[in-house]
Amino acid sequence: MQYHTNSATFELPAPLKDKSMHMFVMRDDGPSEFSVVITHADVPREESLADFGDRLRQELGRALPRFQLRGMKDCHVGGSQAIEMAYSWRKDGNFMHQRQVIVLVEGPVPGSRQAMMVAATCLNAFTDEWNAAFDGVLASMILRNPLSAAAAAPKRKVVAATHPYTFALSARRRSLHVYPNQAEACRKTDPREVELETWAFFDSAGNRLQPHFTAPNSYDPGLRNTGMYQLAADPDPAATTLLDNLHLAAIYDPPLDIPALPHLAAVRSFLEQQAS
Repeated sequence: MQYHTNSATFELPAPLKDKSMHMFVMRDDGPSEFSVVITHADVPREESLADFGDRLRQELGRALPRFQLRGMKDCHVGGSQAIEMAYSWRKDGNFMHQRQVIVLVEGPVPGSRQAMMVAATCLNAFTDEWNAAFDGVLASMILRNPLSAAAAAPKRKVVAATHPYTFALSARRRSLHVYPNQAEACRKTDPREVELETWAFFDSAGNRLQPHFTAPNSYDPGLRNTGMYQLAADPDPAATTLLDNLHLAAIYDPPLDIPALPHLAAVRSFLEQQAS
């Protein structure tokens, strides 16, 4: 296989695997206050981006002392779907802080896939300056071998829900909520906001649900009674799914009674499994 680097091109023997690393530091002696490292890892064909992110999170939790996940969210790199993790761990008596972004790209062998991981590390908590520096790196990044749309996005199909979960997406707050059933979703969501169509509901397979009011909202200042509504499957076969709209969720409050869905990446993985 012909192998390309910044400085040379050569024939790479078949048994050898690419484990190259790009490292950018501020100083030659000792640890830098801020550094960026780019690495790659092979990804099995059956593993989604969210699955890889969950696996990496678990591996980091086992490998790094006092590992603490500070946040995990969906993002984009070079126009491709990506995941960012922010976390810290203890090293030599101090806490290290890292932001790591993962994006899937084509591997060196036709049909193979790799995860490209771009990690920024700070000796102390990220300052506005270092956050801006890393955001600038990500914003300027152009992928040389992005996955095709067919390889990156799983096929969507309408399937029957196999769990009782109900998802509620607030367009106004850009927040996603998950409830153990439809009744709890209706009870926790303001009927007046639902009537204004600022909420979208989905079953656990990601299929759209439509609210149907059984008692109207009252806007009489003397009464101020809220209405009552129920959820039913959207009859429109072209209705968008939760996977289609998941990028609109910037806030996710993990439900204590549903430990299987601790973050947005887990929600995405769960929905992809339901639709596979």
